[in-house]
Amino acid sequence: MKYLFLLSGALLLLLSACKSDNKSAGEQAGIHNDTRSLLAGHWVAMDFCRRANQYGSVLNAMKFSHVPYAYAFTFDPNRPDSVICYNGMERWTLPVKFNADTLELVGARPGKSVFLVYHSQGQKDMSMFDGTTGQMYLDNFVKSKSDVGNGYAAFTLALHHNLFSGVFSEIGKAAAGQEIQFNPDGFIVNWKPYDVYAVCTAGDCFVMDNDMDVITLAKSADVNTQKMFGFKYSAQNDTLTLYNIADPTPEEKGGYETRGVAYRFFRKKSQ
Repeated sequence: MKYLFLLSGALLLLLSACKSDNKSAGEQAGIHNDTRSLLAGHWVAMDFCRRANQYGSVLNAMKFSHVPYAYAFTFDPNRPDSVICYNGMERWTLPVKFNADTLELVGARPGKSVFLVYHSQGQKDMSMFDGTTGQMYLDNFVKSKSDVGNGYAAFTLALHHNLFSGVFSEIGKAAAGQEIQFNPDGFIVNWKPYDVYAVCTAGDCFVMDNDMDVITLAKSADVNTQKMFGFKYSAQNDTLTLYNIADPTPEEKGGYETRGVAYRFFRKKSQ
């Protein structure tokens, strides 16, 4: 681990050194034109989505590894010298400096930069090196094929796919055996109680603190049906349990608490 950290640190120093060249690749004629079509679009933190798939949990993906600097980046070909960043709560824009196949996101944190290394031969992925917090983190980003309006929407598509791929059937209900799907676009197919969902990825929607992931369900025709549930997968990631959660009364102490099982599903993963 120490060797890996030192190696990563050396790489970051190497990337930083590129800025001292008398004439960087970013200053060469046509560099922005060459990269516009390659970079244009939304790039999502695929390593984080894969960890969420592994653990069946956004929280565990955070706890057992790390939260990436951003969940997604959006490159606008009309603004080639900047990038839009998304972290689940907010969006912000950073200036970008080009050094060959390396992008420096200037001022990612006060006085510090994050670096993206992309593949100029047309591959649809890039590596992010973030040493702004005193530790070196490496994350893989993949260019989204979706045509959604912003980077965070592209990220949630990938996250939902990794968390809820496959076919579900409700356990212990009259409708047991009916095939239910949680589509990546946030719609639930073939389930009567609710037909839209969203998973908490940041901010105050984590009402269960570090104890349980949170999902919000609703009926698309009536926003007043919106309700939060805690959710957990079994160890094998084949049983999904949704828990009723409630904010205690003023007489009670503490935060939100579980109030029993609301729904349980068995999942058959897609091959």
